[in-house]
Amino acid sequence: MKYIVLITILFAIFIQTQGFLGGIRRKCECKAVSDTVHFPFHTWKISSCMFCSCNDPAMANCENACRDMVKNYAATGCGKTISGSKTVYKSDAGGCGKAVGKEVYRCA
Repeated sequence: MKYIVLITILFAIFIQTQGFLGGIRRKCECKAVSDTVHFPFHTWKISSCMFCSCNDPAMANCENACRDMVKNYAATGCGKTISGSKTVYKSDAGGCGKAVGKEVYRCA
């Protein structure tokens, strides 16, 4: 009886996480990278969720949130990078998709 309960729980975990694509805990990570060699200027962890699917808002809106973060980062001067540097966003939605932006932002 104990084994049936254990197997049922494990099966529910596998189904809910879609075969562990991205693991049990999914994270939306964002990077501001150079537009040519993709050298990372800055990294953010935007959101995370446990036992969620790719349709969850935390994962579905990852690319849009990343684009906004990098746009604001460029508008405020890109930290310690050289003024006038060009940057694009690079997002990873924890097994739900990856994207590299085509729109180039110039650091103020």
